[in-house]
Amino acid sequence: MVKVAEKNAAAKSSHELAGDRLMELAQQKVPIPDQKLLPEKTSPQDEKKSRAGLLHALGRLKPMLPVLASGLRMVDHGAVQAVAQLLNFVDGGAGGQSAAKEELHQGLAEIDAGHRELRLRVQDQTVEMKRIEEQITLLRQTSERNAIEHAELVNEVKSLNSLVRTIGAGLAILLIVLISLVGLLLSRHS
Repeated sequence: MVKVAEKNAAAKSSHELAGDRLMELAQQKVPIPDQKLLPEKTSPQDEKKSRAGLLHALGRLKPMLPVLASGLRMVDHGAVQAVAQLLNFVDGGAGGQSAAKEELHQGLAEIDAGHRELRLRVQDQTVEMKRIEEQITLLRQTSERNAIEHAELVNEVKSLNSLVRTIGAGLAILLIVLISLVGLLLSRHS
């Protein structure tokens, strides 16, 4: 029991320090530079580049999805344990603290809803990435098929070219033979 109290005190002090730091940052006045509040119009090429970059970045994150999902489960489990400890602490106190208990239950419900929403987003992203991967695979197969057909067409054109050259050479030889025979025939008759 003493260890739990020490842990709670350490956790409370670290949370208080973090809260104090946030308060200090919020109280500081930082000048905001004049910027356009409306986004600039982008060309379709810029949008395609940004989408391609986004898809590339999502492709890099694909191996991390199982890790992120297990991390979300661990965070959710840790939050549930913290809320359970708070509920036990509240139950040990006076009976008139039902409002605090209700607030904690509401907070737990919000955490659970947020976790479900995150899980759905991760699942949606996974489905979207699989769909994009399938499209990329189909495009790759199509380009490979086109490359093979192009190579076959080049080979057919080369064989047709050699056939035309062979026929041309044969006709040239026959023409030379015909001219020489006509010349011989004319020289004998004269």
